[in-house]
Amino acid sequence: MLSMGIDLRFEGDGVIGEWDAWMDDKAEEFDRLDVLYEKWAEKYATWQDHPYGAIEFLGWLKKRGVKVDGPHWSGELKTQHTSNFVSWIDEALHFTIFKLGELYFVAVSGPNHVKDPSFYRLTCAEPDDFLGFTSAWMECDGGHAYETEDTERWQFYVEGVGPRGPEIRLYDLDQDEDGDLLCPKCTSKIRKVGAY
Repeated sequence: MLSMGIDLRFEGDGVIGEWDAWMDDKAEEFDRLDVLYEKWAEKYATWQDHPYGAIEFLGWLKKRGVKVDGPHWSGELKTQHTSNFVSWIDEALHFTIFKLGELYFVAVSGPNHVKDPSFYRLTCAEPDDFLGFTSAWMECDGGHAYETEDTERWQFYVEGVGPRGPEIRLYDLDQDEDGDLLCPKCTSKIRKVGAY
């Protein structure tokens, strides 16, 4: 069973990524499902049904003949919470991966409830890629970029030149008082993260 999030192989609960950066690399907004969900919620969801979310909505679609399936690795529709996994992102979120026809989607909602998700179509080559990666990049507030091919060893990266300098490991990076990782070049916070 694949798990959500990126295991960056450092000790503790270090967080370096933003959910938006992850979604930008892996998916694109899918407004048609957002609109359809809103219409469904207005008509069918009531406070007595609370909490309601992607699972109930997808079940409603299924009853109307739409081909809805869980991801191929589990076959079931299930909402998961990122706090239950090793995760590099800076927010706790609910997510549901599902398949409509031959396309994969993910519904994402906030940390405290599953209702009112936003829907995205996965753009990664394989749906499994949404849950894991091998190559990634990160950038600090000062614009210094680093890349990795194995999620463990990172190198400073210069556009058009490639990796330069000694390899670093995330657990060797300094942290500020909030536990944010700091760039070894300028000590700015590392904010942006993406995966290939």
